[in-house]
Amino acid sequence: MTTDPTTNDEITSTKEFEAALSRVILAALENDVDPRGTWEYRADGVGSDMEVMVVELAD
Repeated sequence: MTTDPTTNDEITSTKEFEAALSRVILAALENDVDPRGTWEYRADGVGSDMEVMVVELAD
Protein backbone atom coordinates (compact mmCIF):
# COMPACT_ATOMS: atom_id res chain seq x y z
CA MET A 1 0.00 0.00 0.00
CA THR A 2 1.44 3.36 -0.94
CA THR A 3 -1.05 5.74 0.65
CA ASP A 4 -2.37 6.30 4.15
CA PRO A 5 -6.10 5.41 4.01
CA THR A 6 -6.97 7.80 6.84
CA THR A 7 -4.98 10.88 5.75
CA ASN A 8 -8.06 12.75 4.47
CA ASP A 9 -10.41 11.62 7.24
CA GLU A 10 -11.52 14.40 9.53
CA ILE A 11 -12.31 12.73 12.82
CA THR A 12 -14.07 15.10 15.16
CA SER A 13 -16.31 12.71 17.10
CA THR A 14 -16.40 9.24 18.58
CA LYS A 15 -18.82 8.17 15.86
CA GLU A 16 -16.40 9.28 13.11
CA PHE A 17 -13.52 7.52 14.89
CA GLU A 18 -15.53 4.28 15.06
CA ALA A 19 -16.40 4.57 11.36
CA ALA A 20 -12.73 5.07 10.41
CA LEU A 21 -11.69 2.14 12.60
CA SER A 22 -14.38 0.01 10.97
CA ARG A 23 -13.04 0.86 7.51
CA VAL A 24 -9.48 -0.09 8.53
CA ILE A 25 -10.49 -3.41 10.10
CA LEU A 26 -12.76 -4.31 7.19
CA ALA A 27 -10.02 -3.50 4.66
CA ALA A 28 -7.58 -5.70 6.61
CA LEU A 29 -10.02 -8.62 6.66
CA GLU A 30 -10.83 -8.24 2.95
CA ASN A 31 -7.09 -8.36 2.16
CA ASP A 32 -6.29 -11.40 4.34
CA VAL A 33 -4.54 -9.34 7.03
CA ASP A 34 -5.42 -10.53 10.53
CA PRO A 35 -6.11 -7.38 12.58
CA ARG A 36 -6.30 -9.30 15.88
CA GLY A 37 -3.58 -8.67 18.40
CA THR A 38 -1.80 -5.79 20.04
CA TRP A 39 -0.59 -2.93 17.86
CA GLU A 40 1.69 -0.06 18.81
CA TYR A 41 1.11 3.40 17.40
CA ARG A 42 4.03 5.82 17.55
CA ALA A 43 2.82 9.42 17.28
CA ASP A 44 6.19 10.89 16.28
CA GLY A 45 5.64 13.93 18.49
CA VAL A 46 2.09 14.68 17.29
CA GLY A 47 0.52 13.21 20.43
CA SER A 48 0.94 10.32 22.83
CA ASP A 49 2.20 6.92 21.76
CA MET A 50 -0.55 4.32 22.17
CA GLU A 51 -1.19 0.62 22.23
CA VAL A 52 -4.31 -0.75 20.55
CA MET A 53 -5.70 -4.21 21.18
CA VAL A 54 -8.06 -5.87 18.69
CA VAL A 55 -9.91 -8.85 20.13
CA GLU A 56 -12.46 -10.98 18.28
CA LEU A 57 -15.78 -11.03 20.13
CA ALA A 58 -17.69 -14.26 20.73
CA ASP A 59 -20.98 -14.56 18.85
